Amino acid sequence: MRVPTLLGVTAAAALAVAVPASAGTVHDVDVIAHGLDNPRHVAVSQDGDVYVAEAGRGGDHVAKRSCFDSAEGFACTGDTGAVTKVWRHRWHYDQDRVIEGLASFAPLDKGNAIGPHGVFVSGRDVFVTNGGPTAPTRGTGTPAPVVLRDPTLVAEEPVSRLYGTLLSTRKHRGTPRVLADLWRFEKENNPDAQVGNPQVDSNPVDVYADRKGFVVADAGGNSLLRVSERGRVSVLALFPNIPTPDPFDGSTVPMNAVPTGVVRGRDGAYYMSQLTGYPFPVGAAKIFRVDPRTGASTTYAGGFTNAMDLDFGRDGTLYVLEIDHDSLLAPGREGAIWAVPRGGGTPERVELPAGTLIEPGGIAVGRDGDLYVSTHSREAGAGQVLRIELDR
Repeated sequence: MRVPTLLGVTAAAALAVAVPASAGTVHDVDVIAHGLDNPRHVAVSQDGDVYVAEAGRGGDHVAKRSCFDSAEGFACTGDTGAVTKVWRHRWHYDQDRVIEGLASFAPLDKGNAIGPHGVFVSGRDVFVTNGGPTAPTRGTGTPAPVVLRDPTLVAEEPVSRLYGTLLSTRKHRGTPRVLADLWRFEKENNPDAQVGNPQVDSNPVDVYADRKGFVVADAGGNSLLRVSERGRVSVLALFPNIPTPDPFDGSTVPMNAVPTGVVRGRDGAYYMSQLTGYPFPVGAAKIFRVDPRTGASTTYAGGFTNAMDLDFGRDGTLYVLEIDHDSLLAPGREGAIWAVPRGGGTPERVELPAGTLIEPGGIAVGRDGDLYVSTHSREAGAGQVLRIELDR
């Protein structure tokens, strides 16, 4: 699928919005890709091309070859996950799905899908994390019986074998190969059981590649995982639950960390964003700095709500993306971008017109300093990628 998007035709009216200098002043916003299925994280290659992971639209609810009850509702598996490449061609942008056929599940309305989520481009290679279901169940009983990926879901729908994996392929199309089976590592080791999470749950949502291999943010496993070039998986850092008041009944619940993004800073450390689990409290999400040798973590910045992704600018500014600024439990759908000054400090919001960031799913900083952000990340067919140009 190749779709041209004319520059300026779908541009948002975001000219010269006054914001604090350290946060950057927005000069313009353009829609450079559209029609995406539940778009999540974004990556920019060295040549300036933009890649976005699409979680897909699940499978056919009529055929019902592999369906189950999930945290997203009653959902069915399909091979609709993808990665789309976006590039500038003269006076417009083109988009083309360069990876297709990845595992995806979604409710009947095809929104809120789980599938490809993290994407990283290095040289000629594209690396993708394919997420997976959290303790899918079938039948009656309290609790209802869990159906695991292996052997049940794979036997019903072979593409399910990609759930909970790290994949690799070439930039210009190719058949993805499994670099690491993170779900199997979770099944055999279940590291976060020691912090009170006994379910077998692996939902890898981001990946960073470096000379030592890969670092994966596993939202289901509440961990950062180290993956060697040969696919050996180990725990780099594990994040405990935080006792948190339930806003509905006042009880205390164990809120999961839910890692969502990982990047490396100039100091060689890894920086991780967190969504937080239920009850998704306002201001509770943090950015953690993780020592690459010991895995020890410290808070780099805080006060965020449902942080979904992050990336560093060339000047050391850390941009943090919130999928929902007033919490996933609140009725609004507006996200936000925050700029953390180099070395840490008080985050400042990048001001954008209302309606610009509807449930954004990923952010990446280009070589030119522009921000590339996916929006409508929990909708099928309505997803977009924005180019947010900052004044320089």
